[in-house]
Amino acid sequence: MKYGNTMRNLLFVLCMLLSVSAFAQQRVLTGRVTDKQGEPIPGVSIIIKGTSTGTATDFEGNYNLKVQTGNVLEFSFIGYKTQTITIAGQTTLNIVLQEDVEQLDEVVVIGYGTVKKNDATGSVVAIKADELNRAAVTSPQQMLQGKVTGVQIIPGDGGPGSGATIRIRGAASLTASNDPLIVIDGVPVSNDAAPGMANALSTINPNDIESFTVLKDASATAIYGSRASNGVIIITTKKGKGNKINLSYNGSFSIVTNSETVPVMGADEFREFITGIYPAGTTNGDKITNLLGTAKTDWQDLIFRNAFAHDHNISAYGNVNNILPYRASIGYTNEEGTLETSKYERGTFDVSVSPKLLDEHLTLNLNAKGVVIKNRFADGGAVNAAAFFNPTQPAYFYNEDGSINKNLTNGYWNWMNSIDPVISPNALATVSPLSQLYDYSNTNTVHRFIGNAQLDYKVHGFEALRANLNIGMDITSTDGKKGARPGSMQAWKDSENLGIGQYSKYTNFRRNQLLEFYLNFNKEFGVHRVDLMAGYSWQHFYSSDHSVSYFNETHEQKGDDYNYPFNRTEHYLISFFGRLNYSLMGKYLFTFTLRDDASSRFSEDNRWGLFPSAAIAWNLSEEDFIKNIDPISSAKLRVGWGKTGQQEINSGDYPYLARYSLSTDQYHMYNMGNAGYIYKLTPQAYDPNIKWETTETWNAGLDLGFFNNRITASVDLYKRKTSDLLNTVTVPMGSNFSNTVLTNVGNMENKGVEIALNFIPVQTKDWNLSVGLNGTFQKIEFTKLTGSNDPNYYVGIGSISKGTGGYLQRHMVGSAPYTFYLYQQAYDSRGHAIQNALVDRDGDGVITSADRYMTNKSPNPDFFYGINLKLSYKNWDFGFNGHGSVGNWMFNDFYSSNSTANIDFASNTLSNYATTVKKTGFTQANVTEQWYSDMFLENASFFRLDDVNLGYTFRNIAKREGFNIRVAASVQNVFVITDYSGMDPEGTGVGGIDNNIWPRPRTYSLRLNVNF
Repeated sequence: MKYGNTMRNLLFVLCMLLSVSAFAQQRVLTGRVTDKQGEPIPGVSIIIKGTSTGTATDFEGNYNLKVQTGNVLEFSFIGYKTQTITIAGQTTLNIVLQEDVEQLDEVVVIGYGTVKKNDATGSVVAIKADELNRAAVTSPQQMLQGKVTGVQIIPGDGGPGSGATIRIRGAASLTASNDPLIVIDGVPVSNDAAPGMANALSTINPNDIESFTVLKDASATAIYGSRASNGVIIITTKKGKGNKINLSYNGSFSIVTNSETVPVMGADEFREFITGIYPAGTTNGDKITNLLGTAKTDWQDLIFRNAFAHDHNISAYGNVNNILPYRASIGYTNEEGTLETSKYERGTFDVSVSPKLLDEHLTLNLNAKGVVIKNRFADGGAVNAAAFFNPTQPAYFYNEDGSINKNLTNGYWNWMNSIDPVISPNALATVSPLSQLYDYSNTNTVHRFIGNAQLDYKVHGFEALRANLNIGMDITSTDGKKGARPGSMQAWKDSENLGIGQYSKYTNFRRNQLLEFYLNFNKEFGVHRVDLMAGYSWQHFYSSDHSVSYFNETHEQKGDDYNYPFNRTEHYLISFFGRLNYSLMGKYLFTFTLRDDASSRFSEDNRWGLFPSAAIAWNLSEEDFIKNIDPISSAKLRVGWGKTGQQEINSGDYPYLARYSLSTDQYHMYNMGNAGYIYKLTPQAYDPNIKWETTETWNAGLDLGFFNNRITASVDLYKRKTSDLLNTVTVPMGSNFSNTVLTNVGNMENKGVEIALNFIPVQTKDWNLSVGLNGTFQKIEFTKLTGSNDPNYYVGIGSISKGTGGYLQRHMVGSAPYTFYLYQQAYDSRGHAIQNALVDRDGDGVITSADRYMTNKSPNPDFFYGINLKLSYKNWDFGFNGHGSVGNWMFNDFYSSNSTANIDFASNTLSNYATTVKKTGFTQANVTEQWYSDMFLENASFFRLDDVNLGYTFRNIAKREGFNIRVAASVQNVFVITDYSGMDPEGTGVGGIDNNIWPRPRTYSLRLNVNF
C-alpha cells in the first residue's frame, strides 16, 4: 500500500518535472531581418521547418516566434536566398539575407542567345507559363491574352480549335503579313499555317511551354531582320532537370456552352408580327398565309449543344548523372464544338535531350515536336440560317405515319417548288440549317513536325568563345475532303438541280528547312564586358498544293485526279547577322545589331536588305545617388532605334517575274472542239522592281522597381514608320493583265505608349497576393499611299452582307487603316432613324456616293489593356485574367442586314426576323445606300473577364516530398461588359465588320495536376 502511494507520488513529480522542462525549452525568439546594407526587409517568411508554424517580419523587419531548442527556422523572401538556422539556446536571432544573384540576374531568351534581364537594352518582355493562374487552355495564345503590353490578341469564332489574330504594336503593313514571327526552341516557323491548323502556335501543347519572350522594338527584333517587322514571340519548352525521374500529369475536363444566341422572334411572335404588317385579305397577306406553317421550331436550339472537351498531357523528365537532361511528353485534346457536328482532335508529342559532353564544353540540344490534328468542320453558315429560318415550319419532312420522309432532301425540311409528282427543291431558298450540318461533310487531317539539333561548343582553353550550329526542319502535310451527300438540298444546288452534289479533296505539303551558325565571344575585362556574336542563316521554304473537284457520281471513276495541276512553289532566305553587347561597370549598356538579308522573292537588283539597330541603357540603380534612395530597388533607362524588313507579301513567291495563272478546275476550261477542253492560262500583272518593305522604329523605355521589387513598373514610348508599303494597286484599263498588281507605294506611321505595373502587396507565411496591370495607347495612320502624294487616293476595302460590289471602309492618307466610309443617317424630331433618308452632305439634292464621308472611326482601339490577379492562402490558390479595349468601333452588319421587315417574294420563301427589326421600325425595301448607314456603326469598347480559377494543392502525399496533387476549377469567357449591341465586341479579326454570329463559348472546367 505504501509502496503504491510512493510510486504514484514519484510519477507525479516526474511528470511535473518533464512539463516544466518542456515549458522551459519553449520560448519566444525575437530578432530582425535586414539586407547586406542593414536595411530592414518587411514580409520575410519565417517557418519552423516540417511544420505549418511560422510568422513574418513587420515593416521594420522585426519578428517574434515561439520556438524550442533544435527547431530549424527557414527564412525566405523573393529576391533573396533562403536561409536555414538551427535554434540552440538563444533568445535573439538577427539575420542578414543575401541577394539571390541567380534570381536577380535572371536571363531572358533573345535572338541567338540569352541576356541577363538587368542587361537588356531593348523592349523585351519575358513571362513564365504560369500553372496556377490559368484556365483549361488548349492553345498557347490564350496564355498570352492580356499579359503583355502592346500585344493584342483577337480570338477566332466559336469553332473548336479556332485560331486568333495576334498583333504586336498594331499593324505595320497594308497587304503584307502583320503576324509576328514565332520561334520555337530556336526554329523560326512558318507563319503560313496549313489548312486545318489555326496558326503555328497550334503545334505546341501549352503544358510543354516553359516561357514566352516577346520582342517588340527594333533593337530587339532586328537580329531576325526580314521576318521581324511585326515583332517576335520566342517560345521555350520545358527541359529535363533534377537527378531522378519525375512524372507529371496535367488534365482537364470541360463543359462547353453557348454564351449567347441571336435574339430572334419565336414562332408565335413571328406570326403576330408578320401578319400585322401583311394583314389577311391583301395580296401580300395571302402570300404570307401560304408561307406560314403551324410548327414551333427553335432552329438555334436544334443546331447548338452543350459540348464536352477534355485535354491530357503526361510528361517524364530528369537528368542522368547530371550530364543528360531529358524530357518527353505526349498530349491529347478532344473538343466538341457548340455547333452540332463540329469537332477538333489533337495529339502532340515533345521530346528533348540536352547532353553535356567534353567536360561540359559541348552541349547538344535535340528537340522534336509533333502534332496530328483531325478536324470536322461544321458549316458556320448554319448559324445564320438557324437564326432566320422560318420558325413556323417543321425540322423534317414527315410521312403520313409520322416517320421521316428521307426521299425529300434526305428528310430535312427545305423550301420546295413542288414535291408531287416531281421533286423540285427551291434553288433560290436558304438551305435548312440541319441540312447544312448533317448533309455536308468537311474534314481534314494535319500532320506537323518541328525538330532541330543544336550544338553549342565552348572552346577548350578559350572558354569565352562559343560556336553554335543549329539545324532544323518544320514539315506539315494536310489531307482534306468535303462535299454534299447525294439527294441533299446542297447537292441539288451544286449540280444543276440533279441532286448529285459536288465533291472535292485536296492535299497540301509544306517544308521549312533551317541551317544557322554563329560564333559568340563573351568576356569580362575589369569593368568592361563584351558580348560579340556573328553568324549566318539559310532557310528554304517549299510548298505543294493539289486539289480536285467532281460530281459525286463520277467520284474515283475517272481515275484522273493527277491530271489536275499541282501548285508547287518555293523561296529562300539567306542572311548574315551580328550583334555587339557592351557593358561598362554594369551601369552603361550598349547594343548594336546588323542583319543583311537576301530574299528570292525579289529580283537580283533588290534582293538584299540591310537592317541595323542600336540601343543604349543606363542602369540608374547602380549609381550612388539612386542606391541611397531606400524605396528604389532597380531603375533602368532605355533608348533604341532600328530597321526591320518585310517580305511576307501574301502574293506568291515570284512577284517580280512575268507569270501566267493556270485554271484549276473543270469550270474554267476552253472548248477546243474535237480536241476537247484544255486549261486556260491568264497573264498576271507584275512589278519587276518590287523591293523590301521597311519598318523603322524608335523606342524609349523606363523600368523601375520599388521595395525589393515588390512593386515594378515599366513605360515604353514608341514610334514606327513603315515605308515602301507593299500595296495592291489597280492596273490601267486596256492592259492584257489581271486587274491589280503588287508594288511598293506608301508609308504608314504607328505611335504608342505602353505601361505595365506589377504589385506584390501581400507576402506572408500563409498569404501571397500579386496583381498585374498593363495598358497600351496607340495611334495608327497612313502618311502616304501613292507616288504622287494624291490626297484623294484611297484603297476601298470591306464588304457587307447586303451590299453588292461596294465597300465599307477606306485606307486613306491621314486616317487609320480600315476607317469606316459611310452615309450619315437622317433622324426625325424624336431621334428615330428614317428609313432610306440619308444626309445630303454635298447639297446637290440627291443621295449619291459623294455624300459618303470618312468617319474617323476604325476597328483599331485607342487603348487596350489587361489585368491579372493571383492570390494564395496556404494550399489554396485563386486567380483571374481579363482584358479589354477603348475606342474601337464595329460595323454591326447583322443589324444592317436585318433592319427591315420588307419581304422579297421573288424567292417564294419567308424568313424570320431578328428583334432588331423592331428597333428600326423599317418596313420598306431598303435602298442600297441604307445598308451603308452610320446608324449601324457602334462603339465596341469592352471588358472581358477571360477566366476565373480556384485550386487546392495536396502536398507531400504519403509523406513523399514532391508528390503533389492540385485540383482546380475554372470558368472561361466569364462575362463581357460593353455597350455594343452585337454578338461580340471583339469580332473575329482586324476588319471591324461584324457578320459572324457563331458565339464564342463559355467553358466550365475541372483540372487535375499530379507531380511525383
